[in-house]
Parts: sequence; C-alpha cells; structure tokens
Amino acid sequence: MEKASSRLRLLAVVMVLMFVALTTRLWFLQVLASDRFRSEARNNSVRTATSEALRGTILDAEGKRLVVNKLSLEVRVNRQELGADADAVVYRLADVLGVPVSDIRESLANPNFYPFQPIPVAEFVHKKVKFYIDEHQDEFPGVEVVETPVRGYPRGRMAAHVLGNVGQISGTQLDELQDQGYGQSDQIGRAGLELVYERYLRGQKGQQRFVVNSDGETIRALPPTPPTPGDNLVLTLQARVQRIAERELRTGMAFARTLNDSTGKPYKANAGTVVVLDAKTGGVVALASLPGFDPRWYPRGLTEDENNYLHNERRAPQLNRAVQQRYIPGSTFKPFVALAAMKEGLADQNEYYPCTGSYLPPSDPNGRPFTNWDPTGSGTITIETALRISCDTVFYPWGYEFWDMWRQQQLGENNEPFQKDLREWGFGSPTGIDLVGEDPGVVPDAAFAQEHPDIYPEGWQPFGDILLSIGSGNLEVTPLQLASAYQALANGGLRCVPHLVDRIQDSEGHLVKDVPDQCDQQLPYAPDQITYIRDALETVTSGGTASCAFSGFPLDRYPVAGKTGTAVRGGTFQDTSWFAGVALPPDDRQYVVVASVEQGGFGGQVAAPIVRRIIEGIYGVTDAVSPSCIEGPDR
Repeated sequence: MEKASSRLRLLAVVMVLMFVALTTRLWFLQVLASDRFRSEARNNSVRTATSEALRGTILDAEGKRLVVNKLSLEVRVNRQELGADADAVVYRLADVLGVPVSDIRESLANPNFYPFQPIPVAEFVHKKVKFYIDEHQDEFPGVEVVETPVRGYPRGRMAAHVLGNVGQISGTQLDELQDQGYGQSDQIGRAGLELVYERYLRGQKGQQRFVVNSDGETIRALPPTPPTPGDNLVLTLQARVQRIAERELRTGMAFARTLNDSTGKPYKANAGTVVVLDAKTGGVVALASLPGFDPRWYPRGLTEDENNYLHNERRAPQLNRAVQQRYIPGSTFKPFVALAAMKEGLADQNEYYPCTGSYLPPSDPNGRPFTNWDPTGSGTITIETALRISCDTVFYPWGYEFWDMWRQQQLGENNEPFQKDLREWGFGSPTGIDLVGEDPGVVPDAAFAQEHPDIYPEGWQPFGDILLSIGSGNLEVTPLQLASAYQALANGGLRCVPHLVDRIQDSEGHLVKDVPDQCDQQLPYAPDQITYIRDALETVTSGGTASCAFSGFPLDRYPVAGKTGTAVRGGTFQDTSWFAGVALPPDDRQYVVVASVEQGGFGGQVAAPIVRRIIEGIYGVTDAVSPSCIEGPDR
C-alpha cells in the first residue's frame, strides 16, 4: 500500500513539473518571443528583389573616361533547374546562340560555381534571343536572359594592366564575402585597380520588397530602397601620356628587331615596359607593359584563341612587367652605387679613379679579371666621367671594398653596409603602389648566399658585391623600383610611394577620399652628393652614352639627366635594353621616364630613344631633330 502511495505521489510531482514546463513554454512563446515570431511571420509573407548598383567609373587625371558602364544581355543557366532533359536543353540553347555545344558544356562545368549558382554562358546577345527564350521558356528550364551592366573601355587596350577587369564571383569568393552583401550572380574586381578598389567601385544594391499571400501572389509593394552607385576613381595617370608611352614602346621594340646581336641574330625584343612618374609626388603618369591584351574581351566572353593567348606562359600578356617582373638593371644602377660609396667614405666627388680595361680584386690577384665593357679603358677619371661613359672598372673596387668592410668588421647577415644603403632607395622591397602582385626584387647578400649554395658554395664572396656594383650578378629590380629610385634622386633624396589613384569621388562628384602623396622619407645623403650625381647624369645625354639618342633634342630648354644600361642575362637570352631618364625643365613639370626592352640590345640604341620620344610627347616638343646615328655598346 505504501509503495502504491509513493508511486502516486511521484506521478503527481511529475505531472506538476510537466504542467509547469508547458505553462512556462507557452508564456515564453506568447509573451517573450511574440515579437520575434511576429517578425518571422511577416518576413515569410514578404519577398525581396534586389537591383544591381552601377559600378563606379575610372577617370584619368584630366577627367577622361577610361572605364565606364554599359548594358549587356547575358544568358545564364542554373544547372539544378535544367531538369531530366538537360542535354536537349543545352543543344537547343547552343542552336539559338549559334555557338558549339562544347562551349556551353565547358562553361557549365566550371568548378568555381556552386551547383545552385547561375552561370553566364553568353554575353551581349541580341534582343531577339531574349524574346525567343522568354516565349519558349518551357523549352529552356533554368535558362534566363538578364540585362546586366558590364564594363566598357572607351580607349580600347590602353592601360589594360593598370585598370584590370571584373568577372562573376566564384564560389570560393562567395563563401568569403557573402556577409558583405555579395550574391551568387555578382560581378567582382579580378585584377588591377578593379580589384584593389573593389569596395569603393561596387556600390550598394537596391531592394524592392513585396507583400505576398500564401499562394505567392503580390498584395502590395513596400517602399523601395534604390541602389547606390559605386564611387569613381580619379587617377594620377594621364591618358595622353599613356598613349604616347605605349606607342613609343611598341615602336622601339619593332626597331630593336631590325638590329642584330653580337652573333648576328636579330634581337627578339619580345617584351617591354615604360614607367612615367611625377618627380615631385610619385604619382604614376603612365605605366605600359607589352605584350598586352584587350580588356574588352572579358565582358563579352573570351574566344578560344583569346583564352589561349592570355594563358600563353611564354608571352605572359597578363603579366604587368612594370611591377611583377624583375630584371637585372645593368648600368642604370650605377648612380646609387656611387652615392653609397660616397656616403660610406669609399669615394669622393673630387677624386680621380683609374678606368682600366679590367680589374683583379686583391683577394684573388691571379683569378679571372672583371672586364670593362671598353677593354681599352679611359685613363684616370672622376665619378662624373665614370657615369657619363659608364666605366665598369671604376665601380668594381667599391664593390670589393664594401665586401671587405663587411668581412673585417664581422657584421654578419642582414647587416651589410652596401646592401643597407641600396635598400634605402627601395631596392629589394615592394614600392607600395596600389596594385596587387608587386615583386619585391632581389638585393643579394650573405643571407641570399646561404639560400643559394649552388651559386655561393663558400658563402658570400667578393664577386657578389663586385658584380652588384655595376648592377649585375644576382641583383634584380622591377622597372617601377628603378623609376621610384630615380624619382627620389630627382627629388633631392626624398622618396615617394608611387600611386595611381589621386582621389575617390561619389557619383555626384563629391570627395569621398583623398589619396595624399606620401613623400616622407628623406634619405641620409648630403644635398651636394645628390646634386653632384644628378648633374653628372645630365652629361650622359649631352656627351655620354646617350648623346646619340638625344642629339638634336633641345636639352637647353628641357634638360634630361639619365643613364643607359645594357644588362647581360646570360644563357640563350639576349641583353636587356634600359634607359632611366629624368626630365628637369625649369618649371614644376618634372618627370621620371624609365624604359626597358627584354632582349632588346644596347640601352643607347633602343631604350634611350624610346624615352626621348616620350619626353618630346609630354612637353610637346616639335622642333627637335631626329638622331641619325646608332649608339655603340655600354654596360
């Protein structure tokens, strides 16, 4: 009897607890969570349609349009909605579009898209295609033709590497950016400025919300939120100068292919770059890289030939060689070596140095000599003359003395005086330009030797610094790094960070963000040392290795300081042609112009004339007399 009574009491307690729990849950649902469930119920009866925002435009420094928006009819296919008769749908679609079935299948097999994500298979289709598919929708399940804004390029191929391109967001990107409002059909910056300034250019989507009943029928429309256009980029780049740079680079490369190397083979001149910087601010006025491509290919879709061209590893047309390719700079590097030697007390602007046909370092008097490009030598000369005639044997001893200083003082890795001085000019690290994928270059040192025992089996040796002193060996720089260093030289030793964007404006022209010049690093050189080297480089164009290229040019009105370079690459590669110039007219319009041509030969023959013609175009020089000579070799 007692057991039964205990069981009844236990059952009563359980029932009371259950009642309390149910009452508490009911109170929670009706009171505490009522607002949430009311909101969810309301949202379940509301449908939202988004409208795309117009992407911001890109303008040059004078307001000329470089990238704009235009409308395209785009065919998209949702693979999950094709149904059981997917192959038949694809065949019908290929017939309507007039493209091979294999092209559509290749697009649909793209692994970068999720199964539920509509995939673009054709752009810029005719309106009649849209009408036909809309009228025969039962034959094209999962297929839609939508009007979408795409990028337009009023100036064609100009500055393609700088401007970049956009494309449909990939599945991986969607995972990363979904919380930032990106959707499965959105366009996103893929390269160049389109990628770097994506958050400014993209704008904000609009929304139109509709109240619907249980059958999905619209009852009424709620007030819409219109899309906000993206912001516009105003560049430091000048379309006029960019056009000149690309034209003269192309002309110079074609001319190089008419010349022969020392073996009698024509120069290949397969690629080249030009960088033009504002000497006062570091703003990029022009940046050209060849071979290039046409950005107009992307919005309409790549043909097979275009796709093969873009992904040709040998030509690498998508590579922005000005910032992503490193080269041996040759003699264009010598001004910074001379300044380092003067700074460390190894050289003096008032001293004279032997310019001999060859040089043997003290540590290896019976070894293989380091030769001068001119085997006869030029007697005893100043630093100014050494730069003017590009005498290698004046620079070799400084390289050795730097190495000997490091060895005797036992300074260890990452503490070499020579390399530290050179890195102050920006060599061996990215310049910080507002583009992605910038190559840092290489300034070889003891740490580099440890990483490359095949080159330096005994560690860092004198020949490393000796070759470095003439811009050779394992030294590699990008054309932009070299231009940036010459900008600092022109600016009295004040380094600037190169930049392409001057300011960002909204669609109404109001300032969103100013991009100030970053010229805040004063290099530790005496002003008279900087001035001496800069003045010495003026003699290169008036009576030195670039005098032929600048003969007939009005240097009295537009002084040009510069340095030729012919960089030996070795192996089966022909020499790289270089010229780094600084236009120094007596007004505020001073520019650095650097040109390089891969496998283009002597700097005075190919690169220097390119720079001359660009400077003529910048200043509108029309009375210059074209040179009639062909420059001899220099290193």
